[in-house]
Parts: sequence; structure tokens; C-alpha cells
Amino acid sequence: MANQKIARTEKWMKIEITNILKIKAKNPKFSDITITDVKLTNDLSYATITWYLYNQDQSKIKEISQELENVKGFCRRELAQISSAYKVPQLRFKYDQTIEEADRIESILNKLKEEK
Repeated sequence: MANQKIARTEKWMKIEITNILKIKAKNPKFSDITITDVKLTNDLSYATITWYLYNQDQSKIKEISQELENVKGFCRRELAQISSAYKVPQLRFKYDQTIEEADRIESILNKLKEEK
């Protein structure tokens, strides 16, 4: 039962954080990011929000990471206004490297295949 509540809350937060960043934050830098996942701790006190930015260099990723750190409080206040929860979790933003790692592995496998 608790796991279902956490899963529902994670799904809801993913949608709402996306809306907050892309519409309410009014920062054009957030228009290209994709929220890939939200993971809540079991006590619902922390939410780790993973995000991805397609085809960008490390300096752009670092810049957006800093911008996300700056809007954490704003996002949390917005979530509190639209949530019926007693407590809104602390937010942590984390860059999602999964896609880049998968591309790198695929590239290595393709090279090995060509060498045969």
C-alpha cells in the first residue's frame, strides 16, 4: 500500500515539476530539459528529480544544474500550493547520464561488431 502511494506521488510530482519548470518558472533555459524520473524516500521527506538535456555540452549542463539549484525553493512552494500533502519533500536535482552511457555502450558494441 505504501509503495503504491509513493509510486503515485512520484508520477504526480514528475508531471507537476515539468509544468512548474516549463511554464511557471519562466526560464527559457528549462524549455529543453526533460524530467526523466522522480524518486521519493520511503518517509517522503526527499525527492530526487533526474533530468536530461539532449545534445548539449558539459558547460550548458553545468549552467542548467546551477539554475535548477536556484529554483528548488520556488518549485517546492509551487508544489505545496497544489498539493494536499501535509509536507512537501526537499528537492534534489540530478543530471541523468543513463542515455549517454547507453549510447557509449552501443557505440562500443557496434565497433566490436564491425571488427568481426
